[in-house]
Amino acid sequence: MDRLTRLVLGTIAGSLVLLIGYGGAQAGRPPVRQAVATPGTVAEYPSMTALRKVEQEGVAFDLTWTVTDSPLVVVAPHGGSIEPRTSEIASAIAGSEHTQCQFKGKLPAGQNYPRLHVTSEHWDVEECLILIGQRTHALSVHGTSKAGSVVYIGGRDTETGVALATALRAAGFTVVRPAPADIAGTSPDNFVNKDADGAGVQLELTYGLRTELFPAKDGPASARGQQFVDAVRAVYA
Repeated sequence: MDRLTRLVLGTIAGSLVLLIGYGGAQAGRPPVRQAVATPGTVAEYPSMTALRKVEQEGVAFDLTWTVTDSPLVVVAPHGGSIEPRTSEIASAIAGSEHTQCQFKGKLPAGQNYPRLHVTSEHWDVEECLILIGQRTHALSVHGTSKAGSVVYIGGRDTETGVALATALRAAGFTVVRPAPADIAGTSPDNFVNKDADGAGVQLELTYGLRTELFPAKDGPASARGQQFVDAVRAVYA
């Protein structure tokens, strides 16, 4: 082997050592590992923008909104079959007077959550964010997996939250306010807190309460459901 050949081979070997060292632990950092999904599961999308690039509107979901001159916008971000009955509750609260925005999952049973569930901090539906930003009051209706028949009131609009708690307790409902940290809804990144004054209200209702208020999907409110809706609407009247 002549001198030139040995020099070339030595240079190549040195480059390979550098590349391996760089890829394995750059500047002392551990190797980068990509997250691997558990087989048979579907993780949440990182944003609604990402979801809408993949899922087909009209097949996987429906997105609707109704615009009025009211200073209140009511949003059901996980409606339809994602968090059952939240669409019905939000629609009844909005009535014909208030602006509303609804994202409804319509996949077969068992496929909507978590596939179509995007957390409130990443719920960037541009059409709805525009409507929210134009109004001084925003109210979001969610479902929680917590036990019992309870409504949790969160969000950054504490004044309205207190008024809602008072009205709902007077109507005989079990209310927790402020909501616990995991469903507090106080992040400024939460879409409900992106109204004109940066403070909205987040309602989290247990499944037991939701089905008590609206026993049937797309059906009318029960007597208790109408009491709930009337109490909330009175606060925003």
